[in-house]
Amino acid sequence: MMSSARSTLYDVARSAGVSHMTVSRVVRGGGGVAPATRCRVEEAIERLGYRPDPALSALAAYRTRAGGARSNTLAFLFCEEDDYSHSVLAGASAEAGRLGYGIETHSPGRGASSQRHLARVLFHRGIRGLLIGPAQSPFVFQGWDWRQFAPVSLGAVAHEPPMNSVAMDYFDGMLRASAELRASGVRKVGLVVDPALEPRTGHRWLGGFLVQNKAEQIAVYTGDPANPECLLRWFRRERPDGILTIHRSAWQEIHSKGVKFVFLNAFECPAGVPHVSVSPERIGREGVRLLHHQILNREFGLTAEIKTISLQGDVISGVEAGNSARARLAAPR
Repeated sequence: MMSSARSTLYDVARSAGVSHMTVSRVVRGGGGVAPATRCRVEEAIERLGYRPDPALSALAAYRTRAGGARSNTLAFLFCEEDDYSHSVLAGASAEAGRLGYGIETHSPGRGASSQRHLARVLFHRGIRGLLIGPAQSPFVFQGWDWRQFAPVSLGAVAHEPPMNSVAMDYFDGMLRASAELRASGVRKVGLVVDPALEPRTGHRWLGGFLVQNKAEQIAVYTGDPANPECLLRWFRRERPDGILTIHRSAWQEIHSKGVKFVFLNAFECPAGVPHVSVSPERIGREGVRLLHHQILNREFGLTAEIKTISLQGDVISGVEAGNSARARLAAPR
């Protein structure tokens, strides 16, 4: 007869007259339990209607298979060890601690031999969950037996092989930034982003820009933002009265001409200039939550159906923008 309340492993242990560890071994199908004792435990399970918590069972199985004291540890791989990455790590560490994990950091290196060595070390130490830290350029991960690991990339840069990731929603950020300029009275909006950097967002910046603004009211700069002559020629020809950018060099050349600016991130944003922002700590927290979900569902290895968690940013302006600019958030992340 099933109990009206949800029975616990400890209830089963008391009913069968054994320790909770014995019940745990029976539930997991482990050895070392006498046949008579196993039968008594199974009868108590049936009598009480005990059902293991699937999430806790999956996490316990991960830790047991991973082996040893470090099996509840996640690895944070520093693709680039800068202030932004350390802020992402801080958010990841806080969330990992809340979920019962520890985090240790490693540098993967870009060479196949160094990565292969790190993969072996992590595997033999029972570390299976990988957080791939932010990077300005894609990494090619070589020498990893991905069947043994659950990876999550933190940032917009697409690594090879493709994996689940967490990043700012750049399309939404562009919509918000454009709306901020329009609300301030801007009639013609210019987009100044290095053509080598914009594709890292999956062209979400350009897509959002084209969707939010009418074709006759936009100007897209396709040259080098650090080339002042080229930039000023474009500005004099197109005459935008508002500019969306990520480059301080563009702001330095043009802001004195009465043009309004909104930065699409805060990496080079001057103090007091409005910009779109998602805290790096939040990216770290969400990355751990996604990785935790993969671990609980035993989703080790790479999947053909890549998941991306896109975090909506906020337009920070006025005094808030001055404070945020000092944080120097990296871009595009």
